[in-house]
Amino acid sequence: MSGLVPAYTQVYKEPVAFQRALGLAYDALVHGAVPFDALSVWKALEKRIGEGIYMGSGLLLPHARVQGLAEPLMAFVVAPEIKEIVVPRGETAQFLCLLLSPAESATAHTVAIAGVAKLLLDPEWKKRALTAPDALFLQSLF
Repeated sequence: MSGLVPAYTQVYKEPVAFQRALGLAYDALVHGAVPFDALSVWKALEKRIGEGIYMGSGLLLPHARVQGLAEPLMAFVVAPEIKEIVVPRGETAQFLCLLLSPAESATAHTVAIAGVAKLLLDPEWKKRALTAPDALFLQSLF
C-alpha cells in the first residue's frame, strides 16, 4: 500500500481519451474537500503536460506543486488504454495519476510519486488494478 489514498478513482472498461479522463479527475479534485486555486493549478498542469508526463509502465503522471496545500492530493484512473496522448511506440498508457503536491514540501511530492511507482512495479497490484470491477475496488487497492 502506498499510504496516499486517492481522493478520486475511476475505472474505464473501454479506451478513454486523455483529456476526458484528466478533465473528470481534475473536476473531482476541484470540487473535493480540499480547496485550491483551480485556474492557476490547471495552468501549471497544462505546462507540465506539454513537457511530457509518460513515466513508463503504462503511467501518465500529470502533476503540479500547489501553494498552501497541506498534503498531496491524488486522483487515479485505470483504463485498457488512455488515448490521444503521446507515449513511446509499443507502449500503452493505462494508468493516469493526477498528483497535486504541496509547493512547500519537495519531500511530500517525491514520496507520493515513489509510492505510486512502487505499486506499478508490483505485477500483482498492476493486474488487480487493471481488472478492478469499479472505482471503489480500485481505491481499496491503495
